[in-house]
Amino acid sequence: MQKLENIKNLAKGISVLYVEDNDVAREKTTKLLKRIFTNVDVATSGKEGLLLYLEKKQDLIISDIIMNNLNGLEMTKAIKDVSKEQRVIFLSAYTEQRYLSQAIELGADGFVFKPIDTDKFYFILEKTLKQIKSTKENIQYKQNLEKLVEERSADLTIKNYELTQMIEEVKKVNSLKEEMQIAKKVQKSFLPKEMPQNENIEIATFFEAAQYVGGDYYDLFACEDGTLSIIIADVSGHGIVPAITMSTFRGACRTIFALDMDFEKQVSTVNNLMCEDSKTNDFFITAFFIKYNEKDKKIEYISTGHNDILFYSTKKDKIEQLKSTAIPLGIFTDVKYEVITKEINKNDFLVLYTDGLTEATNKQKEMFGLDSLINIVEKSKTLDASEVLINIQTSLNEFIEDEVMNDDTTILVTKFL
Repeated sequence: MQKLENIKNLAKGISVLYVEDNDVAREKTTKLLKRIFTNVDVATSGKEGLLLYLEKKQDLIISDIIMNNLNGLEMTKAIKDVSKEQRVIFLSAYTEQRYLSQAIELGADGFVFKPIDTDKFYFILEKTLKQIKSTKENIQYKQNLEKLVEERSADLTIKNYELTQMIEEVKKVNSLKEEMQIAKKVQKSFLPKEMPQNENIEIATFFEAAQYVGGDYYDLFACEDGTLSIIIADVSGHGIVPAITMSTFRGACRTIFALDMDFEKQVSTVNNLMCEDSKTNDFFITAFFIKYNEKDKKIEYISTGHNDILFYSTKKDKIEQLKSTAIPLGIFTDVKYEVITKEINKNDFLVLYTDGLTEATNKQKEMFGLDSLINIVEKSKTLDASEVLINIQTSLNEFIEDEVMNDDTTILVTKFL
């Protein structure tokens, strides 16, 4: 009984199209559905069901498979051509493998054999209703967030004006060198001028724009939930476009991370916004997002295609490589993200960097490499953040000598005291 009540609550506001050509089965199952849903449309054939769907676009379709005048599989294929994400549950007395295979290929959300096992039907129905509710909530949430981001964009007006002026300046110059200088100014203007003040953290940063400037970005800022957000990112490409994209990404991060929502939802929202921009600008962003909870002595992180971040654990006396957990931002919308948690102890530290560091080359075209970085960090594990950074910079400079850097280099060392 409690199971049925839970399903009824999930079914509120959900419309259903039930398609069945067998009179007895249709009457029995319709009664069952009307115990759960307040809005049930019933069709006696696949053709009638298709016409009803095109008229009303119901949230959920429950259909028999074998029917005259357009069977359930044919009807579903036609509906999926209209709405790819349409939720469908099949009911059938036929247990042949080919029907199951075809139903799976069409993206069916469930398959229940007749006579209907109520418990199994309720299980599949509950799972599907949760998916429908989640999709509806995500759509509404996205709309609300887009509106909120738009409303909060006023504080970016001055920066946008400066950016517009820089773009106009780019249009007037005739050489790549002048354009790159302007791109560097754009990029540096959006990096943090001051670090958050916290007596329990040491922060040391280094940023050097390359000859052919890219879209490196890092940021640290306090959030409403009491955590400290640490972000490092790299926009694909070189020149003014990735620098502009980086500024948009910064604005999105600052706005979204100020909102009261789950960490993975914040990253998902930023990704969806970047996907909208990438449709016209053709870019992607690798990023590493960290939330430091000083009270609970832990960090949570999500990495979207970014290079490994180094984490020195005093408890284990070991350098760990924190690897990417998802694809880069700006490629696909509605990506699901995994949040990974790490315990933080005194004198633990993080070394965040972009690939401009490990991919820097010397005269022999050899790369500096991750192994070299790990070796330096291992030798520097007892030092403070600024000394760790200096050791990395010194080793890098000795390695490349006077070779020109062809990618931005960003390093961010954070030590927990």
